Order: sequence, then C-alpha cells, then structure tokens
Amino acid sequence: MRRLFYGMRRANGDWFALEVGGRNRVPVLRTNAGAWRARARNQELMLFRPAPVDEKALEELATADEGRPAAFWLVDEEEPAATLAHGRPLDFEQLATLEGASRLPAAAPFERRPVSGTALGSLAGAV
Repeated sequence: MRRLFYGMRRANGDWFALEVGGRNRVPVLRTNAGAWRARARNQELMLFRPAPVDEKALEELATADEGRPAAFWLVDEEEPAATLAHGRPLDFEQLATLEGASRLPAAAPFERRPVSGTALGSLAGAV
C-alpha cells in the first residue's frame, strides 16, 4: 500500500523548508489533517497549503537543493502544540522508500531541535 505524505507549498509552487541542524529540510506530515493543524498553529505557514509529496513532487525535489535531493523533516503530529520543532530528519531516499511503505517504522524516536522557517525557490530559494 502506498503511503502519502504532505508538505507545505505556496501557490507559485515553492515548498516550505526549515533550517534544522544547519541544513534546509522540507517538513512533511503523515496526514492532510495534520498538515492543516500545523498550518493553523505556525504563523510562518500562513502563505502555504498542504500538498501531497507524491511521485511528481519527489521528481521536483530530487534536484531542489542546488542539484542535490532535498532533505526532509518528519513532523511529530502527536505533539499537542503542533509545532514544527518536534520531528525526525529523513533523507530523500528514506522518504521515497516510506512513501511506498504501508506504515512507518518505529525506529528512531522524535527529536526536538531548534528550527527556523523559510520558503525555498522550487524549494522557495535555499533548498
């Protein structure tokens, strides 16, 4: 079964990205409802809407970071405050693999890291 994730995208096609640990990462959420909840609770997302990170989006993101694949931040949707600070880093290959998986592995716990948001050119400028 295919697993669909959601990122935040502007009407012009730019993807929202966070700086996490010195690297730009596209935050992804497991559900559309979780993406809307995160948008409502994070002021920096007001100009963005949830968008599926599907095969077409993965093709775009494969070269979004100056010719390299984008990196991702899997947001913890269970966190009551719905902030973007709780999550887990994912590489491009990991997300592409998970998108085809029927469930997420229970491996690494979610982390809390300092994050700052930005829009990225096709990843609205930086990624």
